[in-house]
Amino acid sequence: MNTPLSVTDLNLLIKSKLEGDFAFRGLSVKGEISNYKVYPSGHAYFSLKDENSLLSCVLWASNRSRLMFAPQNGDEVIAKGRITVYPSRGSYQLSVDSLEPFGQGMELLRLKQLKEKLAKEGLFDESRKRPLPSFPKRIGVIAGKGSAGMKDVIHNIAIRYRLATLCLFPSLVQGKQAPADLLRALEMASQANLDVLIIARGGGASEDLGAFNDEALVRATAKFPCPVISAVGHEIDVTLIDYVADKRVSTPTAAALAATPDQEEIQAYVDDAQNRLYQATATLLERLEEKRKSLAERPFFRDPSSIYTRRIEDVKHLYLRIEAAAKVDLLNKTKRVAELNAALEALSPHKVLKRGYSYLTDKQGRVIKSIDGVKPGENIIATTEDGIIHSTVISTEAKQ
Repeated sequence: MNTPLSVTDLNLLIKSKLEGDFAFRGLSVKGEISNYKVYPSGHAYFSLKDENSLLSCVLWASNRSRLMFAPQNGDEVIAKGRITVYPSRGSYQLSVDSLEPFGQGMELLRLKQLKEKLAKEGLFDESRKRPLPSFPKRIGVIAGKGSAGMKDVIHNIAIRYRLATLCLFPSLVQGKQAPADLLRALEMASQANLDVLIIARGGGASEDLGAFNDEALVRATAKFPCPVISAVGHEIDVTLIDYVADKRVSTPTAAALAATPDQEEIQAYVDDAQNRLYQATATLLERLEEKRKSLAERPFFRDPSSIYTRRIEDVKHLYLRIEAAAKVDLLNKTKRVAELNAALEALSPHKVLKRGYSYLTDKQGRVIKSIDGVKPGENIIATTEDGIIHSTVISTEAKQ
């Protein structure tokens, strides 16, 4: 007869068997989270369940800190870990090393992380969004070829605003090839000199809108050279294109309305502009009339001859002043000339000769001022008032 085992021994035996078996390590288990609870220690305890069974799980704090999302009850996840046994209670549990959403949940997580990344870069900021042009000349449309969305945009713009030129860029809007095809259409549209671009898809299931969450497409839309209107999905379906677009609407029809002015609005604009032009013209004419009246009151306009009559009087007065000044100046200069002439006469040699004096010169005509200037036997000339005397020097004698 076998020796009976204690309850503890049996639980420890089960623990060693389960935890020592490689088959119960590196497990991946899919299930729905229930009873999820985080304790003060940071550890999380919860259950994974499917239609028929329930599995206890523990997520230690160190592993929980590395999660890329916050688990919630009802999330369908894939838990990776190993089986461990809790001997005190005789229960086993899945010790979870990592946890990630399954299927659609994983896609939503990736989308959330991309959205947060782009938002931090400022691509969704309202401050970078541009106003739509009031009267666009060239409107671009990216939509499925022959799709209801494309037709809706064309139809509504034709009704509302036939002045615009439509530039169509058909593209795939769902499926694996859609992101690359949308980028191709966006590149073509960027070279078309557009005033506004509509990206439209129309109705469809939410899971078919994945192409409009493509990171490269979102970044290219943010850099597009003119304002972009997003009309992808319905009101409850929001894609990353909607966040980065300059304006987001729920349907292609709404996009056509947003991109174009209504005929009644145009008429109202024209009427308002006409009224403002009339008011501005009336105000200008009133101002000009006031200015005309003001100018008409000026002396010149009442008597144009007054401007040169006054100048004639000024010229006459100036002439009299010049004439008087010239006479005074001439009188002063005449008097001065007489004074200078008298002084000149007083100094004239001829005046001196009349008083009985004469002066001597040598044969070269140089005045002899000293006896040193002549020698005995030298011919000299004496000039008197009425003629000249030729003489020969006999001798010279200095004054005592």
